[in-house]
Amino acid sequence: MNVLVEFLSATLVVGLPIGLFTLALVWWATRSGHLQDSDDSKSLKSQIKAMSKSKSDAESKPQGLVEKKWAKFGGGFYGVAAFLTYLVVEVTEALEAIANVGGLASFLGQLDIGVIINALVESLTNFITAMVWPAYWMDRIDTQMTWLWFVVAYLGYWLGIKAAHQLVVKGVGSN
Repeated sequence: MNVLVEFLSATLVVGLPIGLFTLALVWWATRSGHLQDSDDSKSLKSQIKAMSKSKSDAESKPQGLVEKKWAKFGGGFYGVAAFLTYLVVEVTEALEAIANVGGLASFLGQLDIGVIINALVESLTNFITAMVWPAYWMDRIDTQMTWLWFVVAYLGYWLGIKAAHQLVVKGVGSN
């Protein structure tokens, strides 16, 4: 496959989703006060790194639900990719479960303790899948240029941080 076509595929499949997800996470964390407004995106990246390292420190532990999940996955690029993978797997499985029983009403009618326990076990399994996200995604992407996909994914993350910083500087969404 031609490098340009591979680059465009990687951009659409991983770069854009990771970039937009990073933008949303960083913007949300900053607007919620979990990350401080900063002079540059480099400072913002340092705060994200500190957030992921402080996930067990009670004083600097992330407080919001989204930030806690993100920090649980490691924060930074790896955390964003793992968190996004977790959401993709969870939503896909939930939609499949609902479709398999004939719709939401049928699904809700079949809820019992066994279904709930199974969902909790699946959620734990999905967490493990998310933690090894490179294996999950490489199993689903047919490519000979794995390195390019990782570069594009990181580029999406980096651009997402830059864009979030610009939105925060411009005060988009501030109270």
